[in-house]
Amino acid sequence: MIALLNPKSARWKHRLPLSILSLGAALEGRYPYELIDGNLDRDVSRTLLRTIRDKNCEYLGVSVMPGPQLAEAIRLTQEVKAAMPRVKTIWGGYFPSLHTEVALNSGFVDYVIRGEGDRALPELLSGNLNAPNLSFRDGNRIVHNPKASATDTNQLRPLPYHRFDVEKYLNKTCLGSRTAVYHSSFGCPFLCGFCAVASVYKGKWMGRDAHSIVNDAIAMRDRYRVNAIEFVDNNFFVSEKRTAEVAEGLQGKGIAWWGEARPDTLMHYSDSTWRQMAAGGCRMIFFGVESSSAEVLEAMDKGGTQTPGMVLGLAHRMKQFGIIPEFSFVLGAPGDDAGRDIDRDIRYIRRIKEINPSSEIIIYVYSPVSFDDAPLFQKARQFGFEFPKRLVDWLEPDWMDFDLRKNPHTPWLRPEHIDRIMNFERVLNARFPTVSDIRLRAWQVAVLKTLGSWRYRTGFYRAPYEIRFVANRLFKYRQPEIEGF
Repeated sequence: MIALLNPKSARWKHRLPLSILSLGAALEGRYPYELIDGNLDRDVSRTLLRTIRDKNCEYLGVSVMPGPQLAEAIRLTQEVKAAMPRVKTIWGGYFPSLHTEVALNSGFVDYVIRGEGDRALPELLSGNLNAPNLSFRDGNRIVHNPKASATDTNQLRPLPYHRFDVEKYLNKTCLGSRTAVYHSSFGCPFLCGFCAVASVYKGKWMGRDAHSIVNDAIAMRDRYRVNAIEFVDNNFFVSEKRTAEVAEGLQGKGIAWWGEARPDTLMHYSDSTWRQMAAGGCRMIFFGVESSSAEVLEAMDKGGTQTPGMVLGLAHRMKQFGIIPEFSFVLGAPGDDAGRDIDRDIRYIRRIKEINPSSEIIIYVYSPVSFDDAPLFQKARQFGFEFPKRLVDWLEPDWMDFDLRKNPHTPWLRPEHIDRIMNFERVLNARFPTVSDIRLRAWQVAVLKTLGSWRYRTGFYRAPYEIRFVANRLFKYRQPEIEGF
C-alpha cells in the first residue's frame, strides 16, 4: 500500500492534483493506494499519519514542485519519517528531478523518480530497484538508473477522477465559472537554458491526439458541467495540425480554453488556424518571451526563430483575433550591465502595451535552473551562484522565494536592480490590472488605474508605496505568476 501526497502549493486556487492522479492511474487495479491533497485538507499532517497507520502503508510518494510546495514536502516527509521510520519515502516532480542528490542526501528521502513515474513507480512497488528513472542510495554511493523512453500519451490509462470530489476543484476564473485543468502533452522540443522542462525532458515532446482531447473535454463538460479548461501542458501548441483539430472539435461546445506556447510557433500558424482557435474557444495564450534582446535569447538557448520584432507582431496579430496574450519576461539574466538590460526590457514591455493594451505582462527575476549543459547556468556559476548543498537549507526564507523568481540569490544583481524590477511591476499592474484577478470590482480597478496612471505615463517607478499598500494590503491583488488565474 502506498499513500500519494500532493503537498499544499496554492493559497486559494486549488486545481485537480494531476501529478498524483496520473500515478494513481498507473497503479489502479494493480496496487492499492490512497490519495491525499494538502491543498484541500486543513489538517494534512494528521490525515497523512492516520492514513499510513490505518492502511498499513509501506510507501509514501510525494509530488514536489519548486516553490511553496517544497517547504510542505520537506516538513511532511520529515514528520512521517520521525513517526514511522519503516515507511519508504519516494519523491517525484521537478524539484527532485533537478536536485536528486540533494534530496537523497537529506536522510529522509529514500527514492527519487526523475521525470515520468508511470513505469517507475509500479516497478519499484514490485521490488524492482532497476526501474527506469529511479535514483536511490546504495551505501555511500547514489545510483541513477537510465531514463525510460518517452511514454506514448495516447496509451496512458484514464485518470481515476472518482478518487476525488471533483466539484471542489472546479474554479471560477476569467475563462469560465467551472474551470478544470487537463494535461494533453508532456515535455517540449526546445532546450531553453533557463527552463526546468528542458532539463528534465531533454527536448522530447509527446502529445495526445486531438480526437482524444476533444472527447475528454466534452466528457468533463457533460459529467461535471465544465465550461473552461486550462491546458497545463509545457507547450500545448507544438503541432499546428493538432491545435486546429482540437479547436474545430471544440467549436460550439461551450468550452473556453487557455494554453502555453512559443511566440515563433504561433507566428508561423496560418490565419485560418488562428480563426479556428478563436471560434473554437481559445481565449488566452501564455508565451515565454523572456527578453527583448536577441543576444540574451541566444545566451538562454531559446532556439527557434523568435526575435524581439516577432513578438511585437504577435501582439498585433492576437489583437486582430481577439485572443489575449500573456507575455512572460525573465529580467536580470547574468550579464555585464544588468541595469541597462533591465531598462531595455522595460521600454520593450511598454511598446507591447502600446500595440496591444490587453496584453498581460508577467515578470520574473531570473533564477538559475540546474541544467549543466546550459551556457546561462554556467555563466551564473561564474558570478558565484551555487544552489544549497542541503535539502533543509531550502527552508530558509530567501530560498523559499527563489523558485517564485522574486528574491533570487543572483550575485550579479544589486538591490537597486531588484527594486527597479519590482517597482516597475507594481506600477504596471496598477495601470493595467490583470483580467485574471476576477475578485477585483470595477471600483477597485478604477482606483488602481488612477494610482498607476501618472507614474506609468511619466516613467516614475521609484518607491510606489501607495500602490503597494492599496494593491497588496487592501485589495490582496493576485499575481498570475504566483497563483495562476
